[in-house]
Amino acid sequence: MNYEIIYLGHDNTINLVLKADGAAQDLSSVTKITASFGDTLVESEDAAAGAITWAQDGYDTGEIRLDLGGQSITAGKYHVPIVIYDAQNTNGVVWGHIYAEVKPEIEAS
Repeated sequence: MNYEIIYLGHDNTINLVLKADGAAQDLSSVTKITASFGDTLVESEDAAAGAITWAQDGYDTGEIRLDLGGQSITAGKYHVPIVIYDAQNTNGVVWGHIYAEVKPEIEAS
């Protein structure tokens, strides 16, 4: 099992392309994306701002970027569901999961 690494206090991102039946999906109608780390919910309701961004110039079709280093997530390993919301799916669609390892600030003294 491969873990995506999140370095707290740093600007590293996790870049994902969301696909259905092998085809990257158009995310232009998405209104919110969430990612859950245990009891910590990270959500973005603006495609261009927040910890999760999507549908921006320079992004591939279906690409989302998770910039989680500034979030208050406890260090550890997580099975993280990614949930996508739009006008037709107001309760959200669980798109899938990623495995993530959150590492504490590495430059802390």
